[in-house]
Order: sequence, then C-alpha cells, then structure tokens
Amino acid sequence: EMMAWGNLPGFEGAPPAPGAPAPGTMKVLDVGCGIGGTSRYLAKKLGSRADVTGITISPGQIERATELAKEQGVSNAKFELMDALAMDYPDNSFDVVWACESGEHMPDKELYIKEMARVLKPGGRFIMCTWCQRDDREVPFTKKEQNILDFLYEEWTHPYFISIKSYEELMNGTGKMSGVGTADWNEETRPSWRHSVWVGIADPFFWVTKPRLWWKTIRDAWTLERMHRAFKKGLMQYGMFRATKLYDESSAAPAPTMDREMSMQ
Repeated sequence: EMMAWGNLPGFEGAPPAPGAPAPGTMKVLDVGCGIGGTSRYLAKKLGSRADVTGITISPGQIERATELAKEQGVSNAKFELMDALAMDYPDNSFDVVWACESGEHMPDKELYIKEMARVLKPGGRFIMCTWCQRDDREVPFTKKEQNILDFLYEEWTHPYFISIKSYEELMNGTGKMSGVGTADWNEETRPSWRHSVWVGIADPFFWVTKPRLWWKTIRDAWTLERMHRAFKKGLMQYGMFRATKLYDESSAAPAPTMDREMSMQ
C-alpha cells in the first residue's frame, strides 16, 4: 500500500510518476534498512527493473541482511554500512529514496531530510513513513502527555519525535522537493501495535526456554501498549510522505508535480 500511495515508479497498480526512470535503470535507496526486510521486498516486487541498496549504521544488521538476501535468492539488493546523516553518495545518485520507520531514530531531522533530498535524482521519487507526534504548536501537550512521550523516548532510546506538519515544512524547506504530499495512517497501522504485544508474549515455548528474558519481554509489551494508547488518543501519528525532486536549472526536463494530500486526524 505504501508503494502504491507513494506512486513508486514501476510498481504494478500505481500510475507512473512524471519523469519516472525507464525499466531496468532504477536505483532505489532504503534509508535505515535494519536487517533488510523492506529492501528485499522492494527488490522482489520491482525485480530486474531496479537495484536496491539498503543502508544502516549497524554492522550486525548489514551481516544479517546480506545473509537473508542470499538465502532468499534476492540478487538485486545489497547493503552498506553508512550514516543516513552523512551519506557517502554523490548528489543525484538514486531514482527512488525510500525510508520506512527510520526518521524517529534520527537525532537531526532537518539534516536527515536534506541528505535524502541531496542524493535523490531530479525527477526522482521520495517516499517515507515515520512515527510522529501531534503538533504541539496547535495543541500544547499536557503534563501527562509529555510524561508519556518522555517514557517512550527513554524506553526505546529515541531522540525525539516531530509532527507531520513539521516534516512537511522540512521537506519544503529543502527547496528541492515538489508536490509534497502527507497523510496520517494512524487508523490503518494502529492494530499492529497490539498484535506486536501478543506476538511477544503468547508463545509458551519462549517462556519455558528463555526465562531470563521474561522481564524484558513484559517491559517491551508494556511499552508497545503505551505506544498503542498514544496513537489511539492522537498523541502520536503515523506520518506518510511523498514528493518528487525538482529539476535544477541545468536539467532539461520540467519538474513534475503532484496534488498535495493531507488527511491528518
């Protein structure tokens, strides 16, 4: 659904975005790839039409992602150790920049957006989802709400969250993105939080064989439940973002545009 919503070039069911690269030439960057689940999915879906590169700062994740890609026969996905805030790639390197739930981990959101815009080719597609907070400039947080956010920061070692509107402002602030579209997929994604809780505690084999992890599992389950409640109450939002990179003066083609969509709840 994220691929279709973002008008990912070459994805079946999505109309081709203006300026989309020709089949077989598409270079896709997955920013904050973890152990490569999304990278492998994109590589499988796009097939020979694309080469997918996933980046992460964790050597262990790179090793595991590479192993899984090999085991699953995914030859068009590779993984590189790299900081998303200081990428080694030249400007205008990728046809698609994709980021799924990595923004919440970034200590500098503005630099994060700027770096992704920098490595995206003119006419290229930007697609991102990330955890966001309610815009406290419109409705300030109560003391209780701030305590909930502080709890989530501490439990998951996230630096901070920002709002969907703030991300939109950062994207427009680069001066390189056109047709910036946003949405809040809170309703669509919220059930997954409670599902994650049950996945973590419902396996009796785990409780018998891993007793030392009981406390951590219970604590993680409580954190997931707190996150579920934060989304349910609107304190947290699931931000979706899409845009196309503008052509600069040296580029031959005009910048593609797209209608802006906002469905914040």
